[in-house]
Amino acid sequence: MKVIIKLFGILIIFAGISLLVKSEIIVGCIENNMLSTWLYIAAILVRLALGIMFLVVAKESLYPGVIRIFAYLFILAAIILFFIGHSNFQDLIGSIILLVNPYAPFVGLLAIIFGIFLVYVFSRKKKLE
Repeated sequence: MKVIIKLFGILIIFAGISLLVKSEIIVGCIENNMLSTWLYIAAILVRLALGIMFLVVAKESLYPGVIRIFAYLFILAAIILFFIGHSNFQDLIGSIILLVNPYAPFVGLLAIIFGIFLVYVFSRKKKLE
């Protein structure tokens, strides 16, 4: 599972680079698909899966407390998305795109930092205590 999280980190790095270089790729993809049910279901399932994976492998990371916090945030986000429903999800995505689009390069930089952090904390061996 550590490999999956590291691959997720690398994917986040590439998404961040894409937001820095040409944000229309990611933003346009989300805008074009925000009415589809698959995006809503994927948003829930991916967050839930990541949350569970982060909880399972947190103890193997350099910063297990931080990873557990991210795990709980992912799971909480999945639960919230489930309960707000598909139509409110569409409204949420539409408003987030409007707010984030002007700051896409900054969001891309944050994504790159988060991706590097994930790769780092799951690539290093934890020191024996």
